[in-house]
Amino acid sequence: MQNEEELLNDKMFSLVKVWAGLLHSGLVDGTIFSFNHSIATKVVTHYLSDLKILKIRYGIKDRVQYTKIAGLMANAILKYRPIVPIKGNQVGIEESKCNELLAVCHGIFVCVENQQLNVKIMKELFTDVLFKDWANKFLHLLRERNYTAESLVMVFETLCLSAKRI
Repeated sequence: MQNEEELLNDKMFSLVKVWAGLLHSGLVDGTIFSFNHSIATKVVTHYLSDLKILKIRYGIKDRVQYTKIAGLMANAILKYRPIVPIKGNQVGIEESKCNELLAVCHGIFVCVENQQLNVKIMKELFTDVLFKDWANKFLHLLRERNYTAESLVMVFETLCLSAKRI
């Protein structure tokens, strides 16, 4: 079982990996936004605190399901927002959904990386019109509506169940 420092390093690595993927794919502009390591550390420490509470609440002795990790991390990402503008005076910067994209893509990465989802199926989903509609609605929920960490866990659990059925 990993100690807290190993968990922190593992989660930080996965955040950076997903951030690099967002930059590489062109979904986020690296000339406008930057990944703030200090804020990201706060994201991971908040996640670890929530994880302890969740394990106590549900009597989980060992490892938690990856969908729970995905939901708790998404919640922490959205609370602290580690992707920040390089300059603060860009017009319309407040409309950016880069942190929401990081939360969703990181959650999917956690589920895929740990084989809760089949990578091939996820690639197919990302090109599917219905999935794109779902993703846009999910981004809207994260940006404009109310949610809890546990409701985000349920979103990732539902996604995993749907992907397994295809």
